[in-house]
Amino acid sequence: MATTGRSAASTEPDAVSALVDAEFVRVTAAPTGGSVAAAALVAGACGQRDVPYQVRVARSAPAPDAVDATHVAVGFDAPAADAVFAGDAPNEAFEVATEAGSDPSAVLAFAGALADGGEPSSAVRSAADLSRRPGAGIPTADLAAGLAHSTLVHASFSGDEQAAGATLSELALPPELDESARRRLASAVALDATGDATERAADAVSDVLRPHETPDGPFETVEGYADVLGALAFDAPGLGVALALGAADAPAALDAWKVHASEAHRVVRAADPARHSGVVAVDADAAQPTVARLVRDYRSVEPAVLAVGEDAAALATTDADARDVLPGGVGTETLAVADATNDLLETVRGEL
Repeated sequence: MATTGRSAASTEPDAVSALVDAEFVRVTAAPTGGSVAAAALVAGACGQRDVPYQVRVARSAPAPDAVDATHVAVGFDAPAADAVFAGDAPNEAFEVATEAGSDPSAVLAFAGALADGGEPSSAVRSAADLSRRPGAGIPTADLAAGLAHSTLVHASFSGDEQAAGATLSELALPPELDESARRRLASAVALDATGDATERAADAVSDVLRPHETPDGPFETVEGYADVLGALAFDAPGLGVALALGAADAPAALDAWKVHASEAHRVVRAADPARHSGVVAVDADAAQPTVARLVRDYRSVEPAVLAVGEDAAALATTDADARDVLPGGVGTETLAVADATNDLLETVRGEL
């Protein structure tokens, strides 16, 4: 995975001072898994110090609406905020929460970094102390459901549990997977996902292979956790925040993740991408950020993909900052979300 390029820029006072001195904190996060994770890390730091807080997910940074609150923005530039995490948000939030005297969840920070297409910092990796194993990074022990709904990969079985089950049957895996069986599973996923895909797919599918186990986490692997966070951040942000705060049941989160993934894979499979110089455009009636990312990674020969729906649009990029290219875009360097406009494609083409 490529590490996000912008570094977090905190306004004066710095983020640590802002949290330590706060009496009430309002956190606004962009609709990405990493932003939601970072927001929860900030909120957790407040909770451990008995400081009341409010977290919300939005597609734009609101102007401060209360002078008696400390405002924190995650996933977008907000000059009026007291603290801003606009770049490597999960890692920066983990560092700030630690310096503020709290005990943040390293597993959450790890998942958040992966969710936003980055890498966990050395501090996060050390604190999480997770081990890797062969296989596929899915959130559930149900292999068929996990493979069918994973948005880390787009393969012949994606979005179809019966097809995923048929693939597993052909592998004749034992009831209890050993390392050999997990390797066979990983190989089958990799071959299926890259067979008729673009060259970029070989790098993309590696994100779901050799996952990190999370024995004390809410899901089977940290990659699966990241997948769920990313899905919920866009389609069920309230549930996503509750999950990151440890206040939501995993089954409810998995149900929302399955709906999001099914819609995304349906759109990708049915899409008729329109190729332009530097960008591929896709009509998407649902799951726009995931659609843009999957088309970029598995179907596009251009370095950018714009997925446009009636109300929202998403831009996935490889060599340009998506937030700078997409008008009003918030999120990460490689995946930004914004409200859809009529002239969006022409504007994006002009920026690339």
